[in-house]
Amino acid sequence: MGTLGGLGLIFGIAVLAGVIAYIGDRVGHQVGRKRMTLFGLRPKYTSTIVAVATGMAIALAATVTVLLTSQYARAAFFHLDAINNRVNELQAQADALDKRVHETNVIINRGALLDNRYLVIRPSMSQAERMRALSAFFDSVVASLNRIYVPQGLKPFKGKASDPTTYAKLEAVLADQKVQGFLLRGPVLLLAAADQNLFANDPIHFTFEAYADQLIFHADHVITSVEVDGGTTVEPRLAYAQLISGVSNIAIGQGMPWPFAQAVFPQITQNEIDETIRRIKTGQGRFYILAKAESDVFPHSGGIPVVFDLSRSPN
Repeated sequence: MGTLGGLGLIFGIAVLAGVIAYIGDRVGHQVGRKRMTLFGLRPKYTSTIVAVATGMAIALAATVTVLLTSQYARAAFFHLDAINNRVNELQAQADALDKRVHETNVIINRGALLDNRYLVIRPSMSQAERMRALSAFFDSVVASLNRIYVPQGLKPFKGKASDPTTYAKLEAVLADQKVQGFLLRGPVLLLAAADQNLFANDPIHFTFEAYADQLIFHADHVITSVEVDGGTTVEPRLAYAQLISGVSNIAIGQGMPWPFAQAVFPQITQNEIDETIRRIKTGQGRFYILAKAESDVFPHSGGIPVVFDLSRSPN
């Protein structure tokens, strides 16, 4: 039943109520004029009872007629709770299916790094040089994303950096307060990242994330450590996994782009692992397995090479 049907039903109910009231009033009026009595009551009370009873009888007759002639009315009167429960069940199923479709058809997750390339904007560059560099970077990223993700089900990004609307957006990237603040301290690293989840048939779109291209760890810097007791057997996979996770988290806190911070490259051989296990097992007291930066690490390094050492001190 549409909006017009609903309005018509409301109007019909109002008219029916008026008719019932009118008939009841006229019947009661006629009973009053004839001075009829019921159960020994005074005529005016009798006329009121007759008028009310007449209205009730008419309303009951109308309701019965509707119930006998309309399946929808019978369902609304006698099965409304069951209908509501069924509607709720179907809605829950629809929500579950929608969630399942979106979760299983996601092609790019929000925040994901879309391209391994990056752009470095330096304080010494003029505004024109920065725009030329960013425009070229933008066009190369678009070409790469269209080549990689269109075959996977996304719609291609249309347009170039030279388009007026896109050019204005690129100018806004460089004018962003965060970027300008970073430039006061040194170079800025720009990465292309997904600004939201992208599903099949979504058009490709992305944003630029800015990071200060500053020193994250200097060479031989102890990033984190794991404490172990001498005389015990160390499970190397657990110990080094804990260290690598700690390195990533600390790097993110220091301003490393999270996709690069997750790229931890352990520089260790099996012989070195075996020697570490032997020294701990045959030693006494407290030991620390240290994770150190193998070289200076910047955001533009693209990852974190680490070496491991065994020490009596956490530093």
